[in-house]
Amino acid sequence: MERLIEIESDCLCVVQRIKAIDSDYYVVFDLDEKKFKLFCRGQFGNPYCLTFPYDRLDERCVDYVLRTRVQNSDKIFEEIEKENELNTKRQIKQILNGLEERIYDS
Repeated sequence: MERLIEIESDCLCVVQRIKAIDSDYYVVFDLDEKKFKLFCRGQFGNPYCLTFPYDRLDERCVDYVLRTRVQNSDKIFEEIEKENELNTKRQIKQILNGLEERIYDS
């Protein structure tokens, strides 16, 4: 059973800035997970949107909400593809370097 406390205001006005992005957004603190979460009252079905990866509410939370909005999904997928491509290139380079070392050490 989730124990959630809705955060209605904070000293940095993070909640208000998030509500300015979408008035249906609301922030809660999950007492069980000890995490801040974002929900949306206007979302059909499950109102859960995301769990903030930070241990406090600050400017990063506002940026995170803006970055993860559905309207930005194309950009997010593009960033993921670029990161995956870089990771693949790094892995190939590591494998080739490992093979080179084995060949020269033999």
